[in-house]
Amino acid sequence: MTVKNISTRAQICGRSANCHGGHSAVEQASYIGRVKMYSEYDGHTYYPKYSEDLVHSEVMLPPNAPSEFTDPARLWNSVELSEKQNNAQLARTFRVELPNDWSYELAIEVMKDFVQRNFVDKGMCAEFAIHDSENKKSGQHNLHSHIMLTLRSLDEKGHWMPKQKKIYILDENGDRVPLIDKKTGIQKVDRQNRKQWKCSTVPTNDWGNKDNVKIWRKDLVDTINSVNEKIGITDQFWEHRSFREQGLDILPEIHLGEKASAMERAGIHTIRGDINRDIRARNAVIENARAAYDEAKELLSTIASIPVDIVKKIVNEILEIIRMVAERNRNRLKLPVVGKKYISKIFNKSSLQDPVFLEKFVGMMGWSTFDDIKTYMAETEKKYSAINDTRIRFQKRSDYLQKLIDAYKLYEPYIKYNKELWSKTGREFKQYKKQHMEELTKYDIYRERLKDLITEPDKKIQISKWKEEYENIQNYFVTSKDELNGLVTGMAVSEVLLYNKDYLKLMLENESHKKRDLHMERGIRDL
Repeated sequence: MTVKNISTRAQICGRSANCHGGHSAVEQASYIGRVKMYSEYDGHTYYPKYSEDLVHSEVMLPPNAPSEFTDPARLWNSVELSEKQNNAQLARTFRVELPNDWSYELAIEVMKDFVQRNFVDKGMCAEFAIHDSENKKSGQHNLHSHIMLTLRSLDEKGHWMPKQKKIYILDENGDRVPLIDKKTGIQKVDRQNRKQWKCSTVPTNDWGNKDNVKIWRKDLVDTINSVNEKIGITDQFWEHRSFREQGLDILPEIHLGEKASAMERAGIHTIRGDINRDIRARNAVIENARAAYDEAKELLSTIASIPVDIVKKIVNEILEIIRMVAERNRNRLKLPVVGKKYISKIFNKSSLQDPVFLEKFVGMMGWSTFDDIKTYMAETEKKYSAINDTRIRFQKRSDYLQKLIDAYKLYEPYIKYNKELWSKTGREFKQYKKQHMEELTKYDIYRERLKDLITEPDKKIQISKWKEEYENIQNYFVTSKDELNGLVTGMAVSEVLLYNKDYLKLMLENESHKKRDLHMERGIRDL
């Protein structure tokens, strides 16, 4: 099992030069949400530099927040306008790394739960976005999330509250302590001749506690490890402690920053990137290769059994496009980040860029034209929808049965007391009822609760029937999951192939334009 040390970065976005998380909340929100935003505070319009890596963005609010804050522009402009100081702190930013093997749907679900529990439930307004960039040179994906958090609490009416409040210092008798002028030895007064008292300021919330970041890191890592275990990724263990806390003499990598990251993604080496490469070389002892996890492993193993030579003998337009794109894109196909329903459900997305895997898949499916793919997608969409609809319907039924079974567990221990009561007569009946009044009362309470949950008209308690039906539904979930995963893989491959068909067309047009410009340039030189 490899150990993965999670990479996180918590910073303050503020107007002071000491704030390293950005100097405008609107600008920062524009960056993580990949949307154009106008700042009412400084009058600037901020444009996102990238958009193709955005997987998801969302604003999450506590119950007392104004509904208009669901619009990130309204939220962060309100934050900006509530701060009057030119060195004000505006927001807290938190960047977290996520497992590249996760599907986009899973990443969104986990991050919504993480943000809700750690921030929104505490009263913060939060915006989070998930990005998945790809290193053009290595093909390595970088699934990560940006979170922006408000610093001020909201009152019951949804108005921003002060960040701090003044409290008076009290003596042992609970009286206020006068503020003494050292020169005169008497109590100070203000310009209105009001007496001054010793006081201090305290935060109105505990969100700025320095221990919070460690708590958030640990919670996220515990969540990642728990989710990985549930979905079958057992060869990775994520660690929240720093190298120093683990007792390791290892250097952490430095933060690249927006400009250096963009240059590195374009294959251009930077000073910061070189520093990190040196650090990675020194820390090679703990750098372990990630084992790819494939949700549809049974299907992929079948595909892998087909010899590549046999597949390559099949002459068709699909294989030709796979090879032409791979030749122009460092031996891998392009992978769209957003807008594709089935790609977002795949865990090991790197296999969808592997030309060898795609060629084998095309051979196994017997496709020769893109019309074959479109026909397959139309038929498979119906199958997928039918299975998925059934699973949704069964899930509702399963949840209902689970509630009944759980309620019966509370009711069951007291059934014997009721049976025993009605087996007695006369004085024994009265004595038993008096001795077991508590148990018999709980019997009535839990029986009534159980009856209230039953939606069937007869209101019969049929625990054996419920358990049998619940077990059958769980068995269906297991058997249908494999079929559903196979359909998802086929549809995701289809989406990739259709996307790369259009992508190749654009590449060929660009190549044609470059050749034409080159010929024109040479012709001008000859003249």
